[in-house]
Amino acid sequence: MADKVEHKILKWLRVDGREGFKANFDTKCSQCGSKMFLRNSELMFMNQKGYGNRKVEPVLKVMYKCYPCAVVSWFFIGYPYMDLDYWNELMKRRDNHFLYVPDPKTWSDDAKIQQRLKDLGYLGGDVEYVEETELEEHND
Repeated sequence: MADKVEHKILKWLRVDGREGFKANFDTKCSQCGSKMFLRNSELMFMNQKGYGNRKVEPVLKVMYKCYPCAVVSWFFIGYPYMDLDYWNELMKRRDNHFLYVPDPKTWSDDAKIQQRLKDLGYLGGDVEYVEETELEEHND
């Protein structure tokens, strides 16, 4: 039972995939309230702020994006969630690439957004284009 309580307190949970962590909270857009999607994550070392001898610590920089209104949110996940052992494990999962970008097909289910991604060259193949989406108001 203590494990379940501990997980509710944690804001970030380790996962087995290349993304490394998943949010233990709703990633909602501050502008429109839509669900935000993981756009990328990057492993990096950052200087720790403080006095005296500066330390460098491993950090995972995560970007979430709202596709209807294009708002971007950055999260920096460091200590206590990230340590050198987990940083090295993520680098192995990512084949020693610092940057992880999920498949563009997972960015949004909205057909208009998928069409826009196709037009920009992120996606290939045919995408079914729908004139009206759930995000647009219906004028009946």
